[in-house]
Amino acid sequence: MDNFRFEEQKVTSLRHKITDDIRKAIFNGQLKPGIRLREIEMSKQMGVSRGPIREALRMLEQEGLLVSQPYKETIVAEITREEVVEVLLPIRNTLEQFAIRKALPNMSGAHYARLEEITAEMYEAATKRDIYKLADCDLAFHEYLVGLSDMMNIISTWKSIYNRIRLHFLTQALTYDNLTDVCDEHEKLLRVLRQGDIGEISEALTEHIHSVKWNE
Repeated sequence: MDNFRFEEQKVTSLRHKITDDIRKAIFNGQLKPGIRLREIEMSKQMGVSRGPIREALRMLEQEGLLVSQPYKETIVAEITREEVVEVLLPIRNTLEQFAIRKALPNMSGAHYARLEEITAEMYEAATKRDIYKLADCDLAFHEYLVGLSDMMNIISTWKSIYNRIRLHFLTQALTYDNLTDVCDEHEKLLRVLRQGDIGEISEALTEHIHSVKWNE
């Protein structure tokens, strides 16, 4: 935490505000994987007691963004190639395949238009090399598709891995020579969705999800 300081909190009981601030710092790369979070230091910087900070850390641990061990400091979670390849991507692919099969019969022009808007926002973010906005748009595209399934159990399960997906994206995004490649992949997927062939959609989605680069 040597190069990062939390803002002093104006309201002392905002557990969710503290949680959001820590989460944002992780996603923005200000708190990098492996960084230790010390409650005493955070308490002084934020101007709050350690109680709400401890609760916030516990919430973020449940989200998979932090790791804590008994009698040891809490650290920002890392994400490994093994987790991504063997766990995260297969689960994500299964959930999104099911969601799209449910959503596709009811998708209208308005739904495709919304996906086009998100894709356009992705291109804008890529042009500016704003990887955080690009990550937001990438996940918004997929979250919108999953939401169209109206299957609450699928939606909630997908959201439970949202933070790990985003962390993986941000970890790897800087290795791309051209961020517009990410946008092109979504534009291609959208074209296949419009055609409505579930077999081609399934194949394209699997290729899309597993196309994310991994660089050590």
